[in-house]
Amino acid sequence: MSEPTRLVTASVDSDLFPPAFLRLLAALPAAVQRLRAGATEGRRAVPGQGGRFLFRGHREYRPGDDLRRVDWKVAARLGRLLVRQFDAERDLLTEVWLDGSASMAPWGGRVKSARAAALACAVGVAAAGRTRLGVLTDGRPRILMEASQHGQLTEFLLALGDARPVGRADLAAALPRLVKRVPRGSRLLLISDLLSRAEPGCLHALAGRGLRGALLHLRVPEVTAPMPAGLVSLLDVETGETKTVVLDERLSARVAARAKAHAERWASHAGPVGLRYLPFAPSTSDEALLRRLVEDLP
Repeated sequence: MSEPTRLVTASVDSDLFPPAFLRLLAALPAAVQRLRAGATEGRRAVPGQGGRFLFRGHREYRPGDDLRRVDWKVAARLGRLLVRQFDAERDLLTEVWLDGSASMAPWGGRVKSARAAALACAVGVAAAGRTRLGVLTDGRPRILMEASQHGQLTEFLLALGDARPVGRADLAAALPRLVKRVPRGSRLLLISDLLSRAEPGCLHALAGRGLRGALLHLRVPEVTAPMPAGLVSLLDVETGETKTVVLDERLSARVAARAKAHAERWASHAGPVGLRYLPFAPSTSDEALLRRLVEDLP
């Protein structure tokens, strides 16, 4: 059994990435292999261009998928379109883009979103492909770094430690610009609290490019389901504006209902462009988040 990769982490922010998390990252390549083996629907070798590849099952057809991958025999039998997946598809570019707005920081949001981004980068590297990390701020995508070796994970952690949430992400402007940077057929992971004035339909800027991946929605309970607290002063961390309200049971219920509907709208728009909707919270364990990334990512 191979030894876990040792990460050089002397300068890594220990508040964001404590020793237990670093140990998880170091052991991640082997963990990814185990989790994927447990989630496999069935594997068999099939011929392909340049050699033989392991067939690992089917998934639902998504707009932009290559029609040559559709299993027409299964489609005729089940009455729905399914595409075949092979191990070779894992050797691709993984794009990890993090919402860099100030609203990502409070109540443990920055810590968990940074760890989610680190895990996403590590999963991309463990799949033997290139991984690119970037942030979305003020309506613009900014690349932080790119790597293809597990030993370079420390550089991802340092980049995430330096990327402090500030200002607004402006997803409506950022996503169309992001499309120009993301190659067709890439795996895309977008991490955001979705606290944006943008309409969920802005995701459709990503349609038709054969992308696959996930929309990781950070949901902080203090924002999405606040507890009644009487007279409170609310601060918009992105604009600095404050507002005083009476946060009673009725208003708390309205906020929670609106947050739920908001999440459902984003989820409904993510699927058609090839992104799985994966909600998570600051309380979500790193191990559970890793399992979701490995098992749910195409």
